[in-house]
Amino acid sequence: MLLGRLPRYRREYLAGDVTAALTGAAVLVPQSMAYAQIAQLPPVVGLYASVVPLLVYSLLGRTPQVAVGPLASISIVSALAVANLAPEGSAEFIALSATLAVLAGIVHLGIGVLRLGFVIRFLSEPVMTGFLAGVAILLIATQLAAFTGVSMTGIDGRAFEVIRDWAEHADTADFASCAIGAGALALILMTRRWRRLPTALLVVVAGSVLVVVFNLDDHGVAVVGEVPKGLALPKSPPWEWADIRVLLPSAFVITLISVLETVALGKHFAETHDRDFDTNREIAALGASNVSAGFFQGMVVTSAPSRSTILDQAGARTQLTGVLCALTVAPLVMFGPVLFSNIPVPALAAVVIAAVLPLVKIGEARRLWRVQRSAFWVMTFAFVGAVVLGLEPGVLVAAAVSLTLVMYRVTRPRVLVERDGDVAVVRFDGPLFYANAERLVAHLRRLLGDADPPRAVVIDASGIDDLDATADHELRKLATRYREQGVELCLAEVKEQVKVVMDRSGFTELVGADAFFPSDADAVRALDRISRAARPPATTPPTHSAG
Repeated sequence: MLLGRLPRYRREYLAGDVTAALTGAAVLVPQSMAYAQIAQLPPVVGLYASVVPLLVYSLLGRTPQVAVGPLASISIVSALAVANLAPEGSAEFIALSATLAVLAGIVHLGIGVLRLGFVIRFLSEPVMTGFLAGVAILLIATQLAAFTGVSMTGIDGRAFEVIRDWAEHADTADFASCAIGAGALALILMTRRWRRLPTALLVVVAGSVLVVVFNLDDHGVAVVGEVPKGLALPKSPPWEWADIRVLLPSAFVITLISVLETVALGKHFAETHDRDFDTNREIAALGASNVSAGFFQGMVVTSAPSRSTILDQAGARTQLTGVLCALTVAPLVMFGPVLFSNIPVPALAAVVIAAVLPLVKIGEARRLWRVQRSAFWVMTFAFVGAVVLGLEPGVLVAAAVSLTLVMYRVTRPRVLVERDGDVAVVRFDGPLFYANAERLVAHLRRLLGDADPPRAVVIDASGIDDLDATADHELRKLATRYREQGVELCLAEVKEQVKVVMDRSGFTELVGADAFFPSDADAVRALDRISRAARPPATTPPTHSAG
């Protein structure tokens, strides 16, 4: 925790932590407001979620470069979930968004406290690359109306329907809104290489100046409007079982996206700065942050890749960075609401679009196509699922694809069979258990069915690091059949934990202790000697003399 490390704080860290905090705040303020807009919430809710939750993570987390706050991908999930229960923009909608943040926090905490972070390993990178690209397309689609000044009501979880609805109203687009949105987006993209430059903040400030100077809010350009003054006070969100039942699936989806982003970021920074990374601790810290966000009238939060990279490049070295960043945002919320009222909504839409564009990884798709076509098609399947079906069904499709791939690979490990005269060597790579035992047994049975079956078979067990009772039972049945047909069965390089199971089950007694060899080469040589000794001696044909 931060408090426990303060006595060991080094003075040379201070400059980097302060610089990173100020830089991070400059990026966090416009992004949090923009992401609140995605969640169909007032921009100030995004600011509320950028103070206390950030402090909580800084106190409990261990990765100073991870920037916590609202994120586009989970904001759209929040909007779609709460829209099932309340009209967008209503007081009930805002309150239920806080409830969702608490629920997501509880799910995070459950995973962290029960140390279930290992589950995330089952989701393959190509699957999540495709899913997040689909999320990006949906987010861009949802921002088209704000970007162009088109009036649309309601949101949908499928990108093609959002784009279709926008196209039907495209003739009402406002020229000034389009100009501000396009200019803001172009400026952000052109200056992207200078990560330390707070381009998003400059864009919203410049847009606010244009609104004030040219009275653009009177000419069709939507602005943020009045923002409540002061920090949010603690308040319990509504807790009705009917609402929780509807929101809970989305809380799991949010947690899935959040944990994947955080673990990837945390491991990257841990390797870069030679630190330890505790997956479950970081997940629990994010959970506490989300709970605090819900009780301080905020929204769901998680780690943000772009802001985290900025913090790292700006010199963040300890959790003090997050504390100072939160303390920088807090006065703006308390005393500066007037600064936010004239921010043009098209500029915030440009901030969102620029932030999610990197999620569409064309280069990664090309790499997968070149390296492994199957991985490319898996990624494409996850992408199409997110775009066509929507986010919640899409993430279920992504999870199902990942688990199917894991099960397929586990149940179909490599089995290599080599034949040398009367001896066959069978190598099996992977743990041998109920789900894949039949694969090895099938190869061993096939040898017995050959027109010229071998006189001895060696199982090279060097690749078998585990054996369960079901697989052992199958091997014992096969060993009995081999003995009945007069075929010698031997094993080589059996690991200690596998041998223990065989000893307990009676398999060792069945085949004989002398059937175990330190290597398959030793087994082949021994069997070859036995085979030669068992052959009848060659007879010399009689010599006939010519007479």
